[in-house]
Amino acid sequence: MSLKATVPIEASAEVSLRVPRGGSDDLESGVASVVESIDGVAEVTVTRVRGVRPTFTDLRVDVDLRVSITVPNDGEDVAPETAATECLDDGFGILAVDHLVVEDA
Repeated sequence: MSLKATVPIEASAEVSLRVPRGGSDDLESGVASVVESIDGVAEVTVTRVRGVRPTFTDLRVDVDLRVSITVPNDGEDVAPETAATECLDDGFGILAVDHLVVEDA
C-alpha cells in the first residue's frame, strides 16, 4: 500500500455538465451527485443554476458551485487552481470548468 500526501482545496467554479434524467429528486441534487462521484471530491454545494438544456438522455446544466476537493501532492509545484480544475475536468459528465477560484482557508 502506498501512502500519498493530499492537499484539501476549497474552491468555487462555473461548471458545465451532463446530468442523467430521472436519476435524482431535483436538479441540484443531480448536479451534486455527478460532481461528488469524481475522485477526490468530498463536498459540493450548488449555489446557482445558470442554464439548462434538455437532450434526449440527459440535461446539460451550467452551474455555479462550491466544492471541497482533496488532490494528491506528488511533490510537483502545481498551483491549487490548476490541481482543482484538472480534478474536476477529468470527472465523468463534466463538459467544462471555468473561472475556478480557490478560497482562502
